Amino acid sequence: MTEPLLPDAGAPVRVDPVDPAGPTSGPPGSFEPPATDAVPGAPIGTPPATAGRGRGPVVALGYLAAAFAGALLLGGSLVAFGGAGRAAPSPSPTPPPNIADGPALGSAVAPVTIEVWADYQCPYCRLETIVFGGSMDRTYVLPGLARIIYRDFAFLGPESTDAAVAARCAGRQDPGAYWRYHDLLFASQQGENQGTFARANLLTLAGIAALDPKTFSACLDDPAVAKAVADETAQGRAAGVVSTPTLRVSGPGGTKLLAGFSSSWSTISDAIAAVTTAAPAGSPGPGASPSAPAAAPPASP
Repeated sequence: MTEPLLPDAGAPVRVDPVDPAGPTSGPPGSFEPPATDAVPGAPIGTPPATAGRGRGPVVALGYLAAAFAGALLLGGSLVAFGGAGRAAPSPSPTPPPNIADGPALGSAVAPVTIEVWADYQCPYCRLETIVFGGSMDRTYVLPGLARIIYRDFAFLGPESTDAAVAARCAGRQDPGAYWRYHDLLFASQQGENQGTFARANLLTLAGIAALDPKTFSACLDDPAVAKAVADETAQGRAAGVVSTPTLRVSGPGGTKLLAGFSSSWSTISDAIAAVTTAAPAGSPGPGASPSAPAAAPPASP
């Protein structure tokens, strides 16, 4: 998938999983509003020799959406499926079941499942949530056509794991709080492993999300939660995830893997349409190519 071009960034950023440190945006441990020149996330793998760590502006709409989400949180009016880039729809008399269930949104019997593999320190993951998260909720989740499941792919460093653990601890207290905390983490993002997701800051976000501080703090210290994050990251690698964000769209018609920031809404909607209906018997599945005819045997002399 082609990554978006940033006017002053040069080549797209590539992150080496062995040395995940990113550019700093303030002194270690600082906790300030997101900088206006966040660095795009990047695929896993060794970067080419010419690839640098460029910097460029993030869409202004993203910060307006993040600020609006923060205001709603402080007012205590953010609903379970709302958040940064997720406008709350009008109440429905017959909502689909399990609309917010921990890291999942939507009906458990929806025909399509959209797995979002992401890292809370990945700027492209944040942008994907802001730009397309609300549209996916309104177009597919609320009507019961698809279910979204957030998957942890924590590979950018220790704060990636700490943030993922904190989100899971929020979900342990309240399934809806998982999504409030999920959106707060992305809204707070600034640089990689610079102290943004230090323990004190994670506790501050827990207070904004109306979580019990003692229960939340004890959960942060539970090694089983950190192991669950590591195990899910390993599962992602086994499933073919090689960059963040990655959307794994599955349905009766097969599975589509969308790696990197979605270049347009049609990238997502076309993939969902392709897997929604089962292919006729004998026809190739989505993305498959018909088998080439076998070569004729050589003529006998």
